[in-house]
Amino acid sequence: MSEHPVDLTAESFEQTTGAPGLVLVDFWAEWCGPCRNFAPIFAATAQKHPDVVFGKVDTEAEQDLAGRFEVQSIPTLMAFKGGVVVHRSSGAMPAARLDALVKSLKSVDVDAVKRAEENKKLTEQGIVPPGVHPDAEWDEGDSEWVHGAKDAKGRKLGPYKYWRADGTLCNECVFENDKPHGPFKRFHESGDVSQDGEFVKGDLHGPRTWYASDKYTTERMHENGVSTAIRKTVMMYEHGRVVGVKHYDGQDRRVVPTTGEPYPDRPQNVPVEAEYREDMKQWSHVHLDVAGERHGLSRFWLPDGELLWEGEYVDGSRQGLYRSLAKDEYLDPAVRFDEGRFDQGEACDVWTLLDADRAVLLSRDLGVAQFEDELSESQVLTNPPRPASAWREYAETCLKARKHREAVLAMARAVASDQLVAPMHDLLERVALPRTLKNARGTAGEVLENASNSWAALAGALVRGGDVAMLLRGCAVLLDQSDKPRAALDFINAAMLLAPERADYLFTRGLILLNMGLDAHALKDAEGLAKVEPDTADFLRAYTRGLFPVFDFWPGKETPHSTYNDLPEKPAQSIGAIQRIVQKYATRLQKIRTELQGRFKAGVSMPWMPPDLSALLPEGPVELVEDEVEVGEDSVAVDESLAVAGVGLPDLVRFARADWSALTWLLWSCGESKLVMPKKVASPANFGHAAGMSSQRLWRARDRRVTGGRGAKASGAASFEFEGVAIDAVHPQLVGIVEQHYSETQAMFYWLADSDNVSPWQDNLRGS
Repeated sequence: MSEHPVDLTAESFEQTTGAPGLVLVDFWAEWCGPCRNFAPIFAATAQKHPDVVFGKVDTEAEQDLAGRFEVQSIPTLMAFKGGVVVHRSSGAMPAARLDALVKSLKSVDVDAVKRAEENKKLTEQGIVPPGVHPDAEWDEGDSEWVHGAKDAKGRKLGPYKYWRADGTLCNECVFENDKPHGPFKRFHESGDVSQDGEFVKGDLHGPRTWYASDKYTTERMHENGVSTAIRKTVMMYEHGRVVGVKHYDGQDRRVVPTTGEPYPDRPQNVPVEAEYREDMKQWSHVHLDVAGERHGLSRFWLPDGELLWEGEYVDGSRQGLYRSLAKDEYLDPAVRFDEGRFDQGEACDVWTLLDADRAVLLSRDLGVAQFEDELSESQVLTNPPRPASAWREYAETCLKARKHREAVLAMARAVASDQLVAPMHDLLERVALPRTLKNARGTAGEVLENASNSWAALAGALVRGGDVAMLLRGCAVLLDQSDKPRAALDFINAAMLLAPERADYLFTRGLILLNMGLDAHALKDAEGLAKVEPDTADFLRAYTRGLFPVFDFWPGKETPHSTYNDLPEKPAQSIGAIQRIVQKYATRLQKIRTELQGRFKAGVSMPWMPPDLSALLPEGPVELVEDEVEVGEDSVAVDESLAVAGVGLPDLVRFARADWSALTWLLWSCGESKLVMPKKVASPANFGHAAGMSSQRLWRARDRRVTGGRGAKASGAASFEFEGVAIDAVHPQLVGIVEQHYSETQAMFYWLADSDNVSPWQDNLRGS
């Protein structure tokens, strides 16, 4: 036998897997990432077991083999003995677990496997297999045979047994009033005990013990990173709640779960109730409430026994006193500890920094805790700008009320207004903890990663000493997402003034400027960004071009061409129907234009604003219908409405782009070359190519988004340019603009080419 995996083909598969020894087969594919990761594990295990044949089947090259064994996901691992399948599993497997599996499969009795398969077939037919109580009933939910008595009310009562579909006993327990009550045991297929413990009125109580087996078993134990060296696990319960877990090796020595190494000796000053957390490399002693949340005092120690931190909790939230080891966290290198208070998870009141002898080095009042509801309604997070003097006055008002978080946010807006950063530094000296740069960035980074949508978390991190520029940038992003771009601009400008070296903040500001419709300013930021992040600058430029097009007569810039067959020769709708739909598009576009104009000062003219289409609406806007209509023999939904209130500016412009494309191509289809109401249908000779082109480009855009362009590459589909960029070069995050553009145009052509259709906004004309 080879110590290396052998490639199996349809010709060699039968002979190899039909051998009497153990054969493991890995079904894989080159494009599969998990398969590539599993390959070296599979090969290394083959070297450890030269008495076992390890084979590999390339599912792309051997599709018949993959189909024969119904391989639906890869990698799939199958084991054979004498041509009989004795194991099957999907997904990559850690080395230790694969090694343990191979060892257990070596002892598998093929005859027992055959009997098990025969019993499974009987179960599928509803026939009780041998070894199962003849009066047992099949439980579809648990996929087990079950037998036991019931009381007069139909409730489970007394001893119960459960069997697998293959006829092997898997569980024994006792019921009282339909709830498990008393001792229970689970079993491996071999008959050895896999678990035991006790229920009290339906809840686990006391020790629940898992036992590993060297024989093949489907019972689970070595999961979630638990080492195969673990042979016994004892989990302690208190009326259904886990209160402790211990793991043991084959010599019944307590060990660490992930490695199986000896459990560390407990330092003298660590209480006996504390447990070693290998994942944290810490000792911990935590009290929990009935919901499993931290409640009361929680304490953590380093491996050598030095107290790391301790804090009081109420129902999972930090509440009360807190102290921790704080070496190398603060600007003063003499600081060894910090102490303070929390209120509902927010640091507040006076915090002190202490040296190794616990002498106070510095005290800072972090103010009162401020929570999400209060901060989200604060004036400092509203969109309208104010002069710097007004923001500084507001900051002083907040300071008098000890609302230090709000004061810092107000000062940031003042900095953006008058570009004076010294007052901000002075304020932070009074109300924020003075951390090292590394620790400040770590504090801010943790909040931005885990709670970037929480004003309480962002503002709280400011007074805890988090990196101010990072946190203000986070505030800017959250405001921008909340459609408050003017306030967002203040915060990102303040961040850039406080940390001028961080040129990458230009990207954030560029996106905010686009949300304000200031495309020229965004392009200027892209120029500055190009010096440090050229790829990001290219994205910002492409996004600007895609978002803010020139609204002229677009069909005049195109020569329609499509490779699709069976294209329509001419429009099928009447001129009256076309004129009605022209007015629908004009009404929608006027609605968008009015909404956009309302977001700027009167008289401001933005170069990208959709043109005034009132000439197409001499009697004013027309009705936009929401209804069910009959199209042929089908009932379809029509929704011509367009909600614009509260919609972000980029989305409004995207709506405008899509409707503008559909409108101008509709006019072109009647023979027009400018924005006028058509009087007749005089379609160009290449009308069908225009209709096909919209569908073909929509498919290319969707293929780019879904497969990254693999479908187009495989089929040889033609490319096209969008705003001067080839579709395959359009950034994945911008493909949605292209898709929306051509989706609206395709729907219009679908409507136009079939006289049975009522409206381009029929739901059956979209999504295909």
